[in-house]
Amino acid sequence: MKKFNKLTIFLIPIGIAVNVVGGQLAVLLKLPVFLDSIGTFVVGALCGGIPGALVGLGCGLINAISLPTLLPYTIIGVLFGFLGSFLAKKQMFSKFWKAPVNGVVIAIISTCLAVPITAVLYGGFVGTGASVIVTTLMAAGWDVLPATFVSELSSELMDKIICLIIIFFVLKAMPARFVVKLPNGKHFIKEEQ
Repeated sequence: MKKFNKLTIFLIPIGIAVNVVGGQLAVLLKLPVFLDSIGTFVVGALCGGIPGALVGLGCGLINAISLPTLLPYTIIGVLFGFLGSFLAKKQMFSKFWKAPVNGVVIAIISTCLAVPITAVLYGGFVGTGASVIVTTLMAAGWDVLPATFVSELSSELMDKIICLIIIFFVLKAMPARFVVKLPNGKHFIKEEQ
């Protein structure tokens, strides 16, 4: 493992703060989205998988303080850090149209990981805005697993498409003189030449 440079170390807590603020806003407002992965993907894309995973881990642990039911989902945040790095290396942040495509793919991955946690551990109710969808579907006669799947997929699609579009603009707005100092910066500088 390469040593982290000072800028990478500096960006890890900033990424965690961005995630925590977004996640707490979503929980407090009972939004059917999460908004707690922007910092993870940005740090993963710019600094690599391990720093991104550390952001996902830190965010998950901090968010679990106010809503302990979120703790098992921390593994998904860790995965997002590695996905951010992978997507950067594959130039998936280079064009705007790729942002919603990334969002859909990541939403499907996240749903496949989150549904078993939500359905088995919590009976479909986590305490976020997505629980409203589960409640409505179960009141209409749906079983827990399909209701949780539909709820998670719809929430994840909205969340990840919105987040990946925001991430695209954040990455594009960063000056080349800053990005070039980061471990994955070369994946963003190439496209500007």
